[in-house]
Amino acid sequence: MASKNDDYEISLIDNEADARYCARLLSQEFATNNPFSVFTRASAEDLFDTWLWPVITRTMDEKLSFLTRDRSTNQIIAAAFACDLFLLWQTYPYDDSAPASHNPTGDFFHELAAHFIHHDLNQELTPNTFLYITAIGTQSEYVGRSLAMKLCVHLCDYARDQRGFRYGFVQTTHPASRSIFVKGMHGEEKAIVDPAAWIWKKRNDSSCCPWKGYVGEPTVNILVKL
Repeated sequence: MASKNDDYEISLIDNEADARYCARLLSQEFATNNPFSVFTRASAEDLFDTWLWPVITRTMDEKLSFLTRDRSTNQIIAAAFACDLFLLWQTYPYDDSAPASHNPTGDFFHELAAHFIHHDLNQELTPNTFLYITAIGTQSEYVGRSLAMKLCVHLCDYARDQRGFRYGFVQTTHPASRSIFVKGMHGEEKAIVDPAAWIWKKRNDSSCCPWKGYVGEPTVNILVKL
């Protein structure tokens, strides 16, 4: 499903070449412009290898991820990765008794997602109900043209109208993304967590607060009614 205007075209990510390009684009933008990624010194290569490429290869068959092209150049300039939260949780359930992994960032977002599912929902997690928007970004030189907002709206409209999803769930670490989902899409903030205060598996050693010096944007669980 595609959406066109005079300058840009939004379309489904449905092939490996586009998926790889989008994962590279998002990796670069997160590494250079996301406050949390910058603080943790996550390189674009690390984000690609450990997060964004695994995410899109695992979820592309769900056909819920979209890209935006500049029609004058046919260049991909924005992307949004999304999946069914139910399917994700079936594959990767949260076990709070498990030992900490080697990756505090992964543990952090997994724990926040578990809090949303087990404490903030007033209903059982079921298929095709909660759309999990895992990442969204725009190439730097195109920022300020509302492309991320338009991409989010298109994604959410498609998920609702074509697939029957009722809600969107997103975890934001950037003020622009938070504004899109709260102010632009009237989302409800469910949890606001300061990464500097987060305790990594309640360990009693030097790694218990891995981001103690962080002073940037908090991480926010946001629920959007589609």
